[in-house]
Amino acid sequence: MKNNVKLQAVVGRAKSVFNGFTPGQRAVTIIAVVVAVVGMVVFANWSSKPTMTPIFTNLSAADASAITTKLQETGVPYELGDGSKSVLVPADKANQARLDLAAAKLPQNSPDSAGYAMLDKQSLGSSDFQQKLSAKRAYEGELAKTIKKIDKVQDANVYLALGEDSPYTDNQTKPSASVQVTMANGSKLKANQVDAITYLVSSAVPKMDPHAVTVTDSTGQRYTDTDGGAGLDQRADQIRAVSAAKTAELQRFLDTIVGPGNSTVSVQAELNFDNTKINRQEYVLAKPGDPPLAEQHSTEKMTGAGGQAVGGVLGPDNITVPGLGQGNANSQYTKEDFTRQNPYGTITTTTDAAKGSIKKLDVAVALDVKNAGAYNATDLTDLLSRAAGIDTNRGDLVKVSKLAFDTKAADAAKSQAEAEAAAARQEQLLDLAKNAGLVLLLLVALFIGFRRSRKREEVVDLGELPSASPQAALPPTPTDPPLEYQLESDLLPVIEATPVDPQSAARVLAREEIGNLVEEDPDEVARLLRGWISERN
Repeated sequence: MKNNVKLQAVVGRAKSVFNGFTPGQRAVTIIAVVVAVVGMVVFANWSSKPTMTPIFTNLSAADASAITTKLQETGVPYELGDGSKSVLVPADKANQARLDLAAAKLPQNSPDSAGYAMLDKQSLGSSDFQQKLSAKRAYEGELAKTIKKIDKVQDANVYLALGEDSPYTDNQTKPSASVQVTMANGSKLKANQVDAITYLVSSAVPKMDPHAVTVTDSTGQRYTDTDGGAGLDQRADQIRAVSAAKTAELQRFLDTIVGPGNSTVSVQAELNFDNTKINRQEYVLAKPGDPPLAEQHSTEKMTGAGGQAVGGVLGPDNITVPGLGQGNANSQYTKEDFTRQNPYGTITTTTDAAKGSIKKLDVAVALDVKNAGAYNATDLTDLLSRAAGIDTNRGDLVKVSKLAFDTKAADAAKSQAEAEAAAARQEQLLDLAKNAGLVLLLLVALFIGFRRSRKREEVVDLGELPSASPQAALPPTPTDPPLEYQLESDLLPVIEATPVDPQSAARVLAREEIGNLVEEDPDEVARLLRGWISERN
């Protein structure tokens, strides 16, 4: 009973307070109550909803349909996500759901079921062609799953052309590959991601060259050219990136010297995308005192016999003519041959020139003759050459010119920016003045209301007293009976208290709450007042 009385009292007090509100206050209160109720309902639904976790992703349409049908049969709630390619179930039922689906041999045709798992399904009676085809499909599936792990790659397909590896042919067909990727949110592959894909595929397949890998996306854009390098779009992006980086670097350098706005820089970079390999071989001479690797020394001697001179004149049929060139002279013949092989070393260097290296730089600099004309163009050219890494041997050029800059557009933009800033400051001041005026008006209204409520509380209505004779107003004479006897015999009229209006109490309570709100958050009160004023207008 007491609880019902207290509840009725609270409801009555709330009703009286609500009746004391203005129409604007009532609308705001009703909206706040509705929002609170809706928020409580949404929070209750969210808190009671189980946490869903994916059990399979990248499902084909057939597998997704079969899995959802199986989950419906087992009574497991599920949700579809990622464009009906993923199946989500409550976290506490995920493990059991996977076991039930595995017992039903699901999934069967999804990309995740490709790869080396296909080799487990081969029968003993499969032919050599079927085994090779299954192995190729397994390679393709594993590579596709690995490529899909790259950032922003949503899907990937790999197609391998392994060729024939026969010992009976001299010219073996080299393997090649094609990779098609589907990017998320319309993004593009970066140059380092293209290199990663090409080298990933070429390293996984024996005897495959990285240049034999072609990478494209679902829009038809080719990321590699015929020699395995970056495509035309990637080359253009790389050229623009190098040129922009050099331009920004030199512009900051010049702004420090001549000041911002007094110079402009343009850098055009030419990059080398050729696949260049440099082989260099050097011979290193032996140090003094090193022993030779090999030496050969031979001596040949010949002496004439019988006191006859060696040699003579030969006649017909190679017969020595008698008496010619003969004598008692003793002649000798000696021949020496000496060969030495000194040690030496060789150095062989093989260098692969990096693709995308700077081939040439063209730098154009314009200085404002009005503000930067005092600087020496020759000194600036030398400084810019050193700052930009200019190499004259490869044909780099730097041109510095002094020109009169057209500052009309810059001055107009500056004036417009200053005018917009001044207007923004003025608008801020006006808003501040409006807020201050509303707060002041609210404080004055609260003060006046507080004073009037105090005056009403001080006035007490005593009602109409009964009329008394003039003698009753005179003080009692000594002959009159004592006062206590008079009170007992002649009762005074009872003055009834004026009932307190519940609406007045509600208004006093509302004023106190408004005063506290003004002290705690004046901006919010000002916003509410503006809203009420606009509603009344």
